Amino acid sequence: MSIPNDEIIKQELLDLLAHVSDGRLHVHKIYDELAKLHPELTLQELKDPYRNSKSIWANRVQFARLHLVQGKLLYRDGDGPNPSRGVWIITDAGRKRVEAQETDSMNAVEKARIETTVEEEISALQREDEYFEGRRAERLSSFYERNPKLRAAAIMIHGTTCAACGFNFGLSYGEHGLGYIEVHHLKPVSTFTEGTQVDPENDMTVLCSNCHRMIHRKKSKPLSLNELRTLVDMR
Repeated sequence: MSIPNDEIIKQELLDLLAHVSDGRLHVHKIYDELAKLHPELTLQELKDPYRNSKSIWANRVQFARLHLVQGKLLYRDGDGPNPSRGVWIITDAGRKRVEAQETDSMNAVEKARIETTVEEEISALQREDEYFEGRRAERLSSFYERNPKLRAAAIMIHGTTCAACGFNFGLSYGEHGLGYIEVHHLKPVSTFTEGTQVDPENDMTVLCSNCHRMIHRKKSKPLSLNELRTLVDMR
């Protein structure tokens, strides 16, 4: 049998109804629209009557719908706004479920894009200064500041606008600067040990190149983020 499993049909049914303006479709339209997503379905599955259903396929869609009703993601027969015979209607909870899933999906795509960009930046930086690293603190700095997943996580959390002055590379340089920002450790890297764990939300922030250099201008006493903000506000 080529019919997809119940979880797939439930998700596709929710997606279909969530993207209809009034969140409602006649059952026969639903059978046809979902079937278009599965060209592997056989003619027998689509056309042969099955028990009290129009077809084997229709029976499986009804089964998925029953589970969604039980989960309060679709309305029961006769319930919902302007109920009508043979019309399936999504609930507010169903819409919110789809919206949350779409947001998670977009976040995953954005995270993958940021990680790819960061890896490219790291590769370019390593080629530029491979002869200038060597001391322990510099090796630690290289690891923590250039670890792709750590940098990507910090950017996902803090964004790409400088936390000190508000500069944004994308706004100033267009597509060429889109997504670029430097990552800064709130706790000096020189105090790290080899096994130090870094929390990108609480231990890191993002800065433009100018602010990042100013914060580290005096290596023996780097500025705190608040001290840097005070200098920026005094301009």
